[in-house]
Formats: sequence, C-alpha cells, structure tokens
Amino acid sequence: MGVLVDYFTVDSEQSARLALSGGPEALNLPYVDCKGWLDDLDTLAAELSGRDLSEFGDSKVVIDDGETAGVELAAPETTAALAAVDDARLREYAEEELLDEFEIERITGLRDLAREAVRLNQGIYRWSCL
Repeated sequence: MGVLVDYFTVDSEQSARLALSGGPEALNLPYVDCKGWLDDLDTLAAELSGRDLSEFGDSKVVIDDGETAGVELAAPETTAALAAVDDARLREYAEEELLDEFEIERITGLRDLAREAVRLNQGIYRWSCL
C-alpha cells in the first residue's frame, strides 16, 4: 500500500480540515490527483522556477489524524513560484525531464491550481492518506 496524495485549493484552513477523511474529491474541491507520482510540491516549484529549494518556506500541518491521513498548507512562496511558471518553461522542463503526457498534464494542472489559488487569495493544500 502506498501514500495517496492530492493537492487542492480552498478558502481557509477550516475548510481544508473537512478534507481529512475523504480528500478533496469527496468535497468537490478543485484538486490535482498526484497519487503515486508527486508528494513534494516545493521541489517541483524550485525546479520549475530555477530557484533554490531553501528559498521556500515550510509547509504547515493543518490537521493530522495521527494514524493515516493529514492535510498540510504549502508555503505561500511555493504557491507563488508555481503560479508564475509560464507555458514555455513547462514545455522546456518536460523535455529536460523526458516526461510522459500524464506527467505534463499533472504539472500543468498543479500550475493552474496555483494560479487559481493566487487569484482567489487562497492556499494550496496537500491531502495525504495511507
């Protein structure tokens, strides 16, 4: 069994807590399914933006059931850096990393989710579950 990971955006930490038991899909929240593919948004944002990972703040635990599920808020610097990535950089990164089509779709989805979060002054949250 692996770790399930989704990234989503919502208006508040209080609302994000509601995703603990069933994930963002259960609440019809905008999300990107990263199960078995990506569990570290900071590293992706650093690679795409060309910035050092140390420039990004730490994520914040919003809620954790202590056993199998948790929700974290990504650092605002991570969200802003990801939102600022343009299509040309996404294509360049995809070529450099020899990404498959589904990986390109997920990265584009994460970038678009970050843009929506910035536009609405919201955060990006990471839901994970065993």
